[in-house]
Amino acid sequence: MAKQFSIKIFIALAIFGWSACNRTNEPQDVAPLSPEELFKSPEFQNIYRLQDFQRKDELVAFFAHEDPTYRYAAAMAFGSFRDSTVIGNLAQLLQDPVPMVRKAAAYALGQIGSSKAESKLLTAFDRYDSLGTSIPVNAAILEAVGKCGTRPSLHYLSQVTTYKSSDTLLLEGQAFGIYRFSLRGLVDSLGTKRMVQLATEVQYPSKVRLIAANYLARANVRLDTFARILAPVAPKESNTNIRMALAAALGKTAKLYVLDTLRHWFPKETDYRVRVNIIKALGNHDYNIGRATVFNALGDPNPHVAHQASQYFVDHGQPKDATYYWQLAKDSTYSWQTQANLYAAAQRYLPPLYADLRDKLNYQHRRKFEKAVDPYAKAAFLRGLSWFGWNYRYILREGDKAKSLVVHSATWEALEKISSRPDFNRHFGLGWRKVAKDLSLYFRYTLLKGDAGSMISGATALRNPEREYKAFFTQFGFLDTALTRLTMPRDLETYLEVQKTINFFKGVKENSKLYHYDPTKHPIDWDVLASLGDSPTAVIETKKGEIRVSLYPGVAPGTVANFVKLARSGFYNNKTFHRVVANFVVQGGCPRGDGYGSLDYVLRTEVPPRYYDDEGYIGMASAGPDTEGTQFFITHSPTLHLDGKYTLFGKVSQGMSIVHTLLIGDVIQKITIQKQ
Repeated sequence: MAKQFSIKIFIALAIFGWSACNRTNEPQDVAPLSPEELFKSPEFQNIYRLQDFQRKDELVAFFAHEDPTYRYAAAMAFGSFRDSTVIGNLAQLLQDPVPMVRKAAAYALGQIGSSKAESKLLTAFDRYDSLGTSIPVNAAILEAVGKCGTRPSLHYLSQVTTYKSSDTLLLEGQAFGIYRFSLRGLVDSLGTKRMVQLATEVQYPSKVRLIAANYLARANVRLDTFARILAPVAPKESNTNIRMALAAALGKTAKLYVLDTLRHWFPKETDYRVRVNIIKALGNHDYNIGRATVFNALGDPNPHVAHQASQYFVDHGQPKDATYYWQLAKDSTYSWQTQANLYAAAQRYLPPLYADLRDKLNYQHRRKFEKAVDPYAKAAFLRGLSWFGWNYRYILREGDKAKSLVVHSATWEALEKISSRPDFNRHFGLGWRKVAKDLSLYFRYTLLKGDAGSMISGATALRNPEREYKAFFTQFGFLDTALTRLTMPRDLETYLEVQKTINFFKGVKENSKLYHYDPTKHPIDWDVLASLGDSPTAVIETKKGEIRVSLYPGVAPGTVANFVKLARSGFYNNKTFHRVVANFVVQGGCPRGDGYGSLDYVLRTEVPPRYYDDEGYIGMASAGPDTEGTQFFITHSPTLHLDGKYTLFGKVSQGMSIVHTLLIGDVIQKITIQKQ
């Protein structure tokens, strides 16, 4: 008890009243360099190269460089290259005389995510900052503690109310700290109370309010206590980014008057992204009251809203409306996305006793799949058939013979979905064991077939502990054989999933380092970067119009160089946007078109402190750290939970209205690079 008390006192002193030192004569800070200057500097190229190759000892050597710009760059490298063995070295930089170097060290320590960094960060918090030079550092420390700190730190951070509305950076640090804690599953009632205050009181800076509102939307918290505050404020909020987050937050309270607020708000809301979030929020309320609003939303002129409305019925529908979903699914005025979801909802909720209706529904649903021409439509209708598990033989027979990889991968996703049903035994009755054995053989078959996309679903299904598929096999050698069918590192995502299944079958504890990637085989192309000038732009051409993206070579040089090379080679020509999630992202660049494709290399993750705090940021799709390749996404709205995890390498400068109209299957005609 005494030890626990001393730890709490230490944290409180660090946040509220302990100064590591009182600096009165700060030296010159890090000198800003343009990307063009940066890429012409052999020293900076070397630091980026060491980051890319993950040469920690050589990077640490720069911590003693006389030029603070190099110390800053080397420290920042560890924000992407996370290595807990350098915590002590980075902690020394927290005492650097230059604020930007200290800030970089704080960011890197937070990114590493080890609780061993917590006390070092708290000690470095400069409480008595007479000149205000440590404010950016203190803000960075607060956010970093949110990424690595323990629950007592969260509690004390949540109690800070002394920051004035003009203390923008410190408020951002506090809000980010509480938010980052929540992304790790750590929440505090005082923290939630503080975030409600920051989100709803207009005197606070908009960036701070945005962070707090995103916390309310995303953290695993109930907001019933604050419903009386949030309900009247949310519809009147003038900032769209904050308004859409507050709409999502209203789904975390069961109060009836909140449901009434959402229902009356929806038809008046002009921004489709907010309408999407209102529908999502309605999903957490009484279906019988909210259903009418969502049924009307099926006819919304914005396809994202209509699709979200149909998804609502897949996720939250009820058996009493199953035949109505079916009836609506036949309405040809709806898009195929909406129709596919309505058929799926009908399949999911049609009562088991309606055998005759089930046969008719299955017949019509299968015909929709068979007649669909667009591969993404065929895939959607096929996935919907999986809600009735007895379709498993049809799904295998018809889907596995499809020539389109999009449909082929959807086949195995559908079978994996059937396999993962929580009511598997009850659904299949006395035949459940026969079905399980059939599925086990199907999944073995697809693993040996060697298609990377379908193998992921097969491997995932086989390690479902509820199905006990392991009992159907006397030998597990087929899993090792499956690994030999993969081309590395192109099929890295599949490799990782198959290896996890091997470990599961053999009872081996999973190892995060399952595959060693040699980055020297695909180094950063500095000649490409040198050709870009100061402000390069990527022009993405679609049938719906042009999207102009300002690239950030100074933020993510390896990623930008790779993207530019691919664009100039014509790689992206006629690739599709294979994934579109309403009010989240559009994603494209997959060579297979199903989201499972890449080329014969992977990139390092590059995540300096840049934030997904607006619409239009372009980032790299990833299956985990250092697995990026060709696929990229563009955000519909702020996605702060992606910060520090997904490489951000540009932002839409023109054509955001086009991004909002993109749907799954839309084609990237080509991407050209312009030097400015």
